[in-house]
Amino acid sequence: MTGVPGSRRRLAAWLAALTALGIAVRTVHLGDQPVTPDDVDVGQTARNFVDTGWPEPTMWNHPRLRDTLVDASLDALGQGPWGLKAWSVLFGALTVPAAAWLAFLITGSGGAAAILGLLLALDPLHVDFSRQAINDVYLGFFPVAAVAAAWRYRATRGTGWLVLAGALFGLGLASKWSVLFPLAVTAAVLARDVARAGGAARERGAEAAFAASCLVVLPLAIYLATFLPWFGRGYDLADWLRFQRSMAIETATHVGYAGTKRPGYAGELVGAWRWFVSPAWYVDRTLADRGGEGAFLVGIGNPVAWLLVWPSLAYAGWRAWRHRDAPAAVLAVLFLASYLPLVATARPIWTNTALAVLPFALALVAFASARLGALRPRLVGAWLAAAVAAGALLWFPAVGIRTAASDRLAHALVPDDAFAPRPGEGP
Repeated sequence: MTGVPGSRRRLAAWLAALTALGIAVRTVHLGDQPVTPDDVDVGQTARNFVDTGWPEPTMWNHPRLRDTLVDASLDALGQGPWGLKAWSVLFGALTVPAAAWLAFLITGSGGAAAILGLLLALDPLHVDFSRQAINDVYLGFFPVAAVAAAWRYRATRGTGWLVLAGALFGLGLASKWSVLFPLAVTAAVLARDVARAGGAARERGAEAAFAASCLVVLPLAIYLATFLPWFGRGYDLADWLRFQRSMAIETATHVGYAGTKRPGYAGELVGAWRWFVSPAWYVDRTLADRGGEGAFLVGIGNPVAWLLVWPSLAYAGWRAWRHRDAPAAVLAVLFLASYLPLVATARPIWTNTALAVLPFALALVAFASARLGALRPRLVGAWLAAAVAAGALLWFPAVGIRTAASDRLAHALVPDDAFAPRPGEGP
């Protein structure tokens, strides 16, 4: 595809530019954007957990890394939007180079890496959650960066890379448990490498033990450390295990917080199976600012890219089966391992959870488009231009800025009842 980088130096320059773009679209207008009720609850929970060891008022059933980070940023940056959201902005922006680097490591394609970076940098739903205090966007960064570090270890055998991968997986697990899925894929790939390696059994055993220490012991140690304020209340390890069980039960049966949902989840997109077959969206309303009305924040997954995920998966599967294309198989497995458990979950799954799947989903799209671009550069160039245009237009509602064109497109993609007040909200 014309203009897509081929050398590592050109790729690095492209990724630097895309990272700068990702930072810009995630920070513009952030300080002036009113906060949402979720943002306020996240700040209060961070203070409560760090100060008292108790994770209230919101999301007590999730791991606690966010509390430690947000408490620190509130101290450093104040109680406003930056103090609440700085970590989401950072990890959201870093997802761009992390995912692109992973795509390059797996496929060897600078084109696929650059396309993936561009799609993520401008994806309106990803931008939306990069500007919220809740930590779903962490799940787009930590596991992706961890898998990339593990792939670098496979290529170089540099032990520091696998230690880094374990630390990133640990931080991901300390954000939400869904990181277990890409962690399991990575562990399986490394176990296969060890089984196929030559050399003495003692050497293979040592490598397996090292991998286990990095991918099991280190993540668990980091996860446990994030509960230190909770242990400060006088609880012991047996209490902690019981608390983990309570967290697991609540997470498995969670149906929304009492008094915040309308019957049948009207005005919300529920069900992971919907994400890549119809427009995916998430609507929030900010708190009223200076006596005015709250503004809507409308995050919409870029339909020009999202609706190509299943065709791209089919293409990757065909490549893997017919041509024994290992990179295509790896991309497909990473996506399916992250996505299918959410589809199979019996309880409601909201669109915010898509952030954990999105980099792997768009990696398939980038891989397929880069391959097709070598044969049909004008066709893929036109598609990519349309994706950029859609992302740019839908950026405005994602950050709470209204324009006539973006309003028309947002209302064409999002049902009207999504803009109706929910329980506890004003008119």
